[in-house]
Amino acid sequence: MLILFLLSGAYMRWVREPGVKEATPEIRAVYRSRHMFLLLIAVANLAYAAGLSRKSRATSFASLVLCAAPILLSIAFLKEPEEGVTGRAFSTPALYTLFAAAVAMAIGARPGGNSASAEAASASK
Repeated sequence: MLILFLLSGAYMRWVREPGVKEATPEIRAVYRSRHMFLLLIAVANLAYAAGLSRKSRATSFASLVLCAAPILLSIAFLKEPEEGVTGRAFSTPALYTLFAAAVAMAIGARPGGNSASAEAASASK
């Protein structure tokens, strides 16, 4: 995802014709926001990878969601800027799925959030 973030920045700077700097302020804002959303997904994936030591249904759900959100946001980066700020067909569902993944990661990381570790802790007492 970090590579996709860098590629989207390169696309905005060197590939898109006319360049993003020459676009209307509205289109430029949408490009930049979708670019930052890609960074947000990359950071969420890093946070998920850091918490992989705990396995639960919630973290399994988070992993599925974190696979879908980058696809939606990549499409949003390519399709939505030309529609302006009203074009949110892909980014809105991606952000909701990212929120669901964050909630699932928080549930999976809480003490007792993993039923296997809770059973092991009670068995050791």
